[in-house]
Amino acid sequence: MFMKKFLVHIILIIFTLNNYTVALAKWGKGELKMDAQTVQHFLEYIYGGGSEKLNLSKDKRSDPLVFSVSENGDWSNYYYCPYVQGCIDDPSVQHQANLGCEKGSKGATCYTFAIGKRIVWKNGNKKMKIKKKDMKSPFIIAKKLQDAGFFDGDINKLYGINMKTGRTDKTINITGEDKSTVVADTNSESNIVKELTNLKLLLDSGSITIEEFEIAKKKILDSQ
Repeated sequence: MFMKKFLVHIILIIFTLNNYTVALAKWGKGELKMDAQTVQHFLEYIYGGGSEKLNLSKDKRSDPLVFSVSENGDWSNYYYCPYVQGCIDDPSVQHQANLGCEKGSKGATCYTFAIGKRIVWKNGNKKMKIKKKDMKSPFIIAKKLQDAGFFDGDINKLYGINMKTGRTDKTINITGEDKSTVVADTNSESNIVKELTNLKLLLDSGSITIEEFEIAKKKILDSQ
């Protein structure tokens, strides 16, 4: 009888602690607008490069674990998985990521935005997940963030990602073009080429259908 009560007591403690830890995780919900710096930070997180301090592996890019964002969208923090065999969802780690974010957020509360490559922030739009085919270009990922309502800025002004290190590379733009050789967009023909190139990237990744591609292409050509 004593043993049965003891086991029930232990189970209740574990259940309570688990619920408490989950509550601490604080997944984000509601409207969120990330600024360009936060989007750039998210791209580094997704590509597993980040800063040299955060990148735990010198031989390869790290696996994204959790990404936290301040409620005003201008600060973020992330962790990578330190284990070769991978990591499981851990609310306590999410909580630590949120606390780390809040240390630099100037008083803004931080919430979990992504676990791995799965977006868990609920803003009323369709659920978003970064797929393997999306990793072909950071432009595709930034466009998905914009379409999901998380970014209102100009994607073409974002920096590129060095596909070898996974880190931000300010010498290239988000589509991988060398910024030192790209002429300023004063020529309408240059604008058309850039927009059509970005549109083709979305088509190749499966983010849009061929019908949507043709409609968008016609709009681009007709607007010039």
